Amino acid sequence: MREKLVAAAAAAAQADARQQGLHDILAGLEAGLAPADQVARSRFFEPLAILTGDPAQVPPSRAYFTPHFLDRIWSWFEDQLGEEFIAWAIADDNLAWHDSWTQRRKQAAQALSDFLDVSANDRKAEARLAALWGAGGAERARDIATLLRSSGEITAALKPFPDEIRDLTPELCTELRDGYERFGDDAPDAGLWLLLIILARLKKTAQIFRAIEKIGRRGDDLLVSKTDLATVGDAVFKDAEHFAALFKHAPDTLDDARVAVDGLANYVSITVGMTREFGIRKDGRWGKQLFGLRSQVSSDLEKIFASVPKALGKAVPEPRKGKGGIMTPVEIAPETVIEQAEARLHFVAGAHEWASQAAVASIHKKTEEAATTLLDDCSSALINLVQHSEGEEQALASQGLDVVARLFEAAGQDENASLIRRRSAAALAA
Repeated sequence: MREKLVAAAAAAAQADARQQGLHDILAGLEAGLAPADQVARSRFFEPLAILTGDPAQVPPSRAYFTPHFLDRIWSWFEDQLGEEFIAWAIADDNLAWHDSWTQRRKQAAQALSDFLDVSANDRKAEARLAALWGAGGAERARDIATLLRSSGEITAALKPFPDEIRDLTPELCTELRDGYERFGDDAPDAGLWLLLIILARLKKTAQIFRAIEKIGRRGDDLLVSKTDLATVGDAVFKDAEHFAALFKHAPDTLDDARVAVDGLANYVSITVGMTREFGIRKDGRWGKQLFGLRSQVSSDLEKIFASVPKALGKAVPEPRKGKGGIMTPVEIAPETVIEQAEARLHFVAGAHEWASQAAVASIHKKTEEAATTLLDDCSSALINLVQHSEGEEQALASQGLDVVARLFEAAGQDENASLIRRRSAAALAA
């Protein structure tokens, strides 16, 4: 729970600089509560921090490593490098980027690389590694060795860049190209990790293509996507696919809907940004991937919008004709049914800004208009019932108006919701 609280404060600080003080206080308290070896481990892996996260919660560009995997690697260091290494890490109070930390990281990286090299051609060793670190663990461990070995140089190359890059300007692109080229043939993998760290810092992910164009000296993906720089472009696509996966199923709760709306904003920002920042050709590898993803997402979004009328039909307490053709109120739907309708309406409202760029503007507009019409008609009928009924029928009609007001609020129509509540109160008082 403490970790979640610190993470929430960090996210708030990114959105509003005034919240940074709260994050600093909570992070300090967390550090004070953490055991000494946990603090040491966190500081030791600081060069990997922006690349470490839960894949279920953050895009792939921020989840190359999971906290659990780093725990396993740290345990390996404890076993292989001995108590002296761990004792030093706990006792050293210098800043994380102090030379002593850089050298210790190099020492650990060398030990890890040597171990992986020895195990590379040994099938039994490969099986032991899979048991130790999981499938693909050896490859991730080698990435960690690369980052630890070059942490000092990468840190120096990152100095001109803010922790959150809101705009990758031409000047910053030049800095990034120069930093990347300084690694040259001696540490090409470290140069790519420099680009991936910058990618994780970018507010607008697709801007990394500005650097790709400058470094690759090409403005389209026909050749660049076949070079080492393809690793960076592929990382952008994985982020787009991560957000696109949110539309495989229609949201059933408001929390799901909020996540999906944020995901749609990010998906559009990445995919539209790519074509604006770089020459994505239809016959290029990235072009084929991009247009395929867009087609898939458009289809998924259409299915979500198509599910709205059914969800609303179950939740909206629309009066029905009773004996003698007289309109009577209906029982209120179960809470889960109402929540599902709220979720769908919230997503429709949140998608308004992005529907055109996601190529679903037409069905989105029809869905939005049909939902508003249904809620308007239902509220008018229920107001009439409240005005001309009494007792249980009047109470049930009033409850129905509360539901309609909730659905209007979910659809982002707060004025309509407020008007319904005022009219309902006035009718009950009359």
